[in-house]
Amino acid sequence: MESMQKRSRISRNLGKIIAFLVLLFISLIMLIPIIWGVFGSFRDPNDFYNNPSSFFPSNWDAFTFDGYESLFSHTVYDESHANEYFPIWNWLFNSLVVSIGGTLLYLVIASCAAYAFVFLDFKYSNKIFYFLIATMTIPGIISTTPQLINMNMLGFYKSLMGLIAPSLGGVYGVFLIRQFFINIPKDLVENARMDGASNLKIFLTVIVPLGKSALFVEGLFGFMGAWNDVQWAQLIVGNASRATWTLAYGLKVISDNTETTESITLALASAVIAMIPIFIVYCIAQSKIIEGVANTGIKR
Repeated sequence: MESMQKRSRISRNLGKIIAFLVLLFISLIMLIPIIWGVFGSFRDPNDFYNNPSSFFPSNWDAFTFDGYESLFSHTVYDESHANEYFPIWNWLFNSLVVSIGGTLLYLVIASCAAYAFVFLDFKYSNKIFYFLIATMTIPGIISTTPQLINMNMLGFYKSLMGLIAPSLGGVYGVFLIRQFFINIPKDLVENARMDGASNLKIFLTVIVPLGKSALFVEGLFGFMGAWNDVQWAQLIVGNASRATWTLAYGLKVISDNTETTESITLALASAVIAMIPIFIVYCIAQSKIIEGVANTGIKR
């Protein structure tokens, strides 16, 4: 019996070790391009061009901030160098407005819809929900032209509102939040209604505190999606002034123009700048998600 238990422990430990090594290998594969890009942004352009596969500069003289200095030195418009106009602060502000504004508005709509599907008894609720889920199978590219027409008719073309408005129609967030709300005991809602609480009060004081982990997860997905979106930003504000661009689209334009050695480190520096806010948001949201999961439930 003891030998069987010992072999079982060895087998479990071996499985954990193998799983750890596999995950470590996958993590390294994903981290290598990021590390290469971060260190490459601090290398001298000529040193980078002569040895692009190296992570580190060949010597300390090749360690430079020229990429970042060049990026932030082109923030003032110069008609003679219009293609080198990089209003990075405008791009950061626009991306924050679009990402935060679109995420908050979508969380309000998606969470209210999820509450209605779970806790409100209305006719054809399940059929409506299944119809919404079915729309997720439709490729997004099909709705691109109708959305462009709608943004133009609403006067949102070439404006930040044209980037925020389409984010309000996503279905995946409703599905994710609804699946979490289903696990909340309906007795809590019924007891609150018996005490005279309105649906709005129940939603704000009962459902939102218990479902905040799901809201943080969807908020993180929404923020990352809006922050990294390039295609829609190109369609809406690509023909507008550069001060109206988002950081993702500005980064795309910079990355497309890498004919010279100097422009390579400039593109890497802009990529690092774009990565920092989303990394900070992810770290904050990750801790909140863990906290929300730990505090969710009913004390028995």
